[in-house]
Amino acid sequence: MSNTAATLNTISRYLNFTLAVPIITFGIIGSILTIIIFIKRPVFWNNPTITYLLAGAIMTIIHLPTIYLAIILASGFETYIMMKNDISCKLFNYFLYVTTAAAISFPCWAAFDQYACTNRDANFRHRWSSMRFVRRAIFGTILFWLIFYLPVFILTNINAYGCSIEILFVRQLNNYVCTPLVFTILPVILVAFFMHEILKNLRSTIIANRHTHLERQIRRMMTPQVVFLAVSGFQFGLESFYLEYTADVPKSEIRSAIETLILQILRLFYHVNFVCTFYIYFYISNEVRRPIKEIVDRLIPINRVTPTHTTISFELNINNNITN
Repeated sequence: MSNTAATLNTISRYLNFTLAVPIITFGIIGSILTIIIFIKRPVFWNNPTITYLLAGAIMTIIHLPTIYLAIILASGFETYIMMKNDISCKLFNYFLYVTTAAAISFPCWAAFDQYACTNRDANFRHRWSSMRFVRRAIFGTILFWLIFYLPVFILTNINAYGCSIEILFVRQLNNYVCTPLVFTILPVILVAFFMHEILKNLRSTIIANRHTHLERQIRRMMTPQVVFLAVSGFQFGLESFYLEYTADVPKSEIRSAIETLILQILRLFYHVNFVCTFYIYFYISNEVRRPIKEIVDRLIPINRVTPTHTTISFELNINNNITN
C-alpha cells in the first residue's frame, strides 16, 4: 500500500475516534433526554406533533447503538459484527434501512401534523391531527417499512460484494431507485410542500391567533430538524447509487482510500441530524430547558451564601429572646 493511501486510511480511522464516537455518545444521551422530557412533562402529553417527534427519538435510540455503532466498529476498529454470519448480515442490512427510513418518516409526519393543525377546515384538523390518527400513523409507518424492506432481509447474504443483496436486479432497484426516493426525493418534496402550506395557513389571522405559545415553540423546534434531515438524506441516496454504480469497477489503492474517506465524512454528516435534534429542542424551547435545569440543580446543588447582615440580625434576635 502506498504512503498516500495509508495516510488517507489513517485519517478515516481517526475520524471515527475523534468524531464518530462523540456523535453516537451525544446522540444517545440526547435521545434519552428527549424521551424523558416528552414523557414526563404534562405540557407535552397528547400533543400530536410531539408524539411524532417522540417516536423519532425512540427510533434514533435504536438506530445509533445497533446500526451506526456497527459501522463505527467496522470503519475505525476493523471489527465487522455484521460479517460474522449470514444472520448477522441480514439483520444489519434490514434494520439499517428500516430504522433510517422510520427516523426520516416521523419528522415528516410531524410536518404534516403542523400543516393539519393550521388548516382552516375544522373537520380536517380534527380528523388528521387527532391522537387516534397519530397512533395509527406511527404503528402503520413502522409496519410499512418492516414489510417494505422484508426482501432485503430475505435476499441479503455475505457474498463477493460484502454484506449485500445477492440478486443483482433487486440490489440495483434498491440502490438506484428505492434508496434515493425514500431517503432524499420524497422527504424533500414533502417537507417543502408542508412548510409552504403551513406558512400559507398561518397568514390567516384566525388560525394564527388560535395557536398557543407552546404550539409556536413546537413548530420552531420541528422546522430546523425536518429541513436538516431532508438535506442530509441526500448523501445517503448518493452513497448507495455510487457504490452500486462502481461495484464492478477495478479501483486502485488510492482511489479506494479516497472513497473510504469521503464516505466516512458523508456518514458523519448524515448522523449529525440524529445528534442535533435534542440540542435544537433545548436551544429553542424553554419547556425543554426548564426540566433539564431542574435535573442539573438536583444533581449539582448550588451553595447559597447568606448575607452577613442577615446572619447578625438573626443572631441578635435569638439573644434578645433568650434574655427576655
